[in-house]
Amino acid sequence: MIPNVLEYTLLQMIAREASSGYELANRLRILQNTHHSQIYPSLSKLEKAGFLVVHKHSQNKKPDKKVYTITQSGLDSLLEWSETPLKIPVTRDEFTTKVQLDWLNNTRTKGLIQERETYLKEQLGLIEETLDHFAKLFDLKTKQDKLKNMSYQVYARRLDLIQTELKWCEEMYKIL
Repeated sequence: MIPNVLEYTLLQMIAREASSGYELANRLRILQNTHHSQIYPSLSKLEKAGFLVVHKHSQNKKPDKKVYTITQSGLDSLLEWSETPLKIPVTRDEFTTKVQLDWLNNTRTKGLIQERETYLKEQLGLIEETLDHFAKLFDLKTKQDKLKNMSYQVYARRLDLIQTELKWCEEMYKIL
């Protein structure tokens, strides 16, 4: 079995920290806007392929929590994949297409920007939680520690992008 990009992303995340599907889903919503319906089948596939092991943890009045850890086979697959050339990124964002229809339906533009702003603020909260989590998990106390940790930096980059887009939304409100 050759994993897809989502599955490699899950392996990478689990390699750094054993995680539940719920935890993975929350972090992936920030970077890839991935849904639970995509994550759980992928985790199952990775487990069946021998890349992950599941440990069940009992919870009070809830179903058992599944926590995934990576196997040596999973690490080997990740290492091999890390050496392959990058593919050209694909970006599909309905917002950027619809907001350009201002000339056709300018009564919708402000609502689109408000929807985007709501989404971005939700993302901002998730990113800040994730950055706090990583700072504790990896014992990142100084700015230099954080700069050297690529897992932290990927989310810090996303935070910068979100903040930039929120500023753009504010600017657009001024002209609408």
